[in-house]
Amino acid sequence: MRIKDIVHFSPNYKYEDINLDDKNCLIEAFEDRVRGFYLKPIEILNDSQCAFSAGLLCVTTIDFLARISINEKKVNKRIKKWLKTNIPDYFDDELANRFYDEFRNGLVHEGLIKKGGQFSYEIGPLLCEEDNIIVVNPELLLDEINNSFKLYIRKLKDDTLSYQLFKCAILSDFYFDFLYAEG
Repeated sequence: MRIKDIVHFSPNYKYEDINLDDKNCLIEAFEDRVRGFYLKPIEILNDSQCAFSAGLLCVTTIDFLARISINEKKVNKRIKKWLKTNIPDYFDDELANRFYDEFRNGLVHEGLIKKGGQFSYEIGPLLCEEDNIIVVNPELLLDEINNSFKLYIRKLKDDTLSYQLFKCAILSDFYFDFLYAEG
């Protein structure tokens, strides 16, 4: 995000202010990024009953968190693994495959949910199938993403290997942004 010619990593952290050698600083900046650019906007959309937009941003959040937290180059494998690891009560192999194809790929590549999939606030479980159509509640999906994110932040603080993998992912994905901020 760019504000007055200054590039921000998150709402409250400029790239130039992040000390990549300071574990707490990097984790705080990452947490601020995910909360400020993803989770809070989803809450606002859910409060306004904008199910499609909230769901789209949920899918993007899952994509981003999977990219950072799952050490897997193939996008389909890491997203499916993220779903099955972080929301195991709803995602087995089959539903993770369908969610990846119908929701993630449909929304990211085509701007729609494929095969009749839907977002709805009117269902009780996070996800259900009706006539082979997947329906997802974006409020409940956000709850699961929030819970998983909190656990991941705790893991980054407590587990050295997880933190090192996280730092490598951040440096890889944002290398040019940090380089640009240095001048």
